[in-house]
Amino acid sequence: GDDFNVSGEEAVQVSPSVAGQGVVLLGRTQPPEPSSKIDSTCSTSDSLSEGGSTRSTADTVCSDLAEYPASSAVIVAKPADEFAESPLADCSMPISADSIAEVKGLDVGAPDIRAVLSSSDLAAVQALERELGVEGVEAVRSVLVEGEPLESCFLRFLRAQSFRVHQTAKALKAHLTWRASMKPADLANLTPGEICGCADELLHKYMPTWHQGVDRQGRPVVFSHYGRFRFGPVMEAGVTVEKILQVHASNSERTARLCGKQSSKLGCDISNALIIMDTEGLDPNNLRTKSAFDWARGIAKIDQEHYQDRLGQLLILNAPSSVYYFYKSVSWVLPEKARSRVRIFGGRDTWEPVLLELIEPSELPSDYGGSGPALMPTEPSPPQ
Repeated sequence: GDDFNVSGEEAVQVSPSVAGQGVVLLGRTQPPEPSSKIDSTCSTSDSLSEGGSTRSTADTVCSDLAEYPASSAVIVAKPADEFAESPLADCSMPISADSIAEVKGLDVGAPDIRAVLSSSDLAAVQALERELGVEGVEAVRSVLVEGEPLESCFLRFLRAQSFRVHQTAKALKAHLTWRASMKPADLANLTPGEICGCADELLHKYMPTWHQGVDRQGRPVVFSHYGRFRFGPVMEAGVTVEKILQVHASNSERTARLCGKQSSKLGCDISNALIIMDTEGLDPNNLRTKSAFDWARGIAKIDQEHYQDRLGQLLILNAPSSVYYFYKSVSWVLPEKARSRVRIFGGRDTWEPVLLELIEPSELPSDYGGSGPALMPTEPSPPQ
């Protein structure tokens, strides 16, 4: 979905993002009013927030977008078991170039979403096209990931700039400059070790991140086991924060490619991903170093400026109190919309029902309550 109704006072509280049980929703939806207030649940010695529960429902599924504004439209629905039979629904693999290359024979090009945009969204896109000019539009088109509609990219940046056309054009031009300098498309074709100049095994051991399957909305699911993150051994190997941020840019670019693949396959706009961050076993000392703060701020800057609106939802699992307070100390750099998409959970009894509500069991690793394989990477992922 594109928009979310925030409930409660804390930034980590958010209403449901999944609509439907037994169906896979393809497209965008404004969720119905939640049946109960959703609170973050943290395992702390203090009472940080009250635990809550939520139930996702879909009262109406309509395939005729013309009758509905874009902010409340559901494009189409199909049975979950039918979706589970598709090749991409079974793409449980590390987040690597191979994750994208595995899905073959499915590309039908970027879906044509212009015809189903609301009149206001279409007007904003057209205004941005005029502001950028022909050369500017083609420059943006040249850096789109395969399968991404130009309008989807424009709308992601427009939403981040509150639909201020001139500011959005400036942000896109700055983004093009950044891509020319950072070269994320090239980074995405390298392994983490090649980017950092160290053994891949080191980063897989101390900074594991991988892609595994899709959620019920068709969004790629990306796991990061931050509980195993250890800055000390990585820094001792000569890896800098700058290099670690390049790995993040590479992972973000690969996730964007997976979104593009899903858009091509499903014939609708899949523009963001579900991110699951596991903090079990986290060393609190990792959060007290300057490197950790520089890294967190750098990630926020990359995501906010260059992968705008790519975060569909972020679930932080097994969070001790130190994670909650660390998030509070750095979340101010995130826009309100991004903060509203973050939920923090304590023990397994609080997060497992939520994961199963968002993701089919066959798509979810067994370590996280599903029936899929546990695919935390232990070996380096080969480049494309």
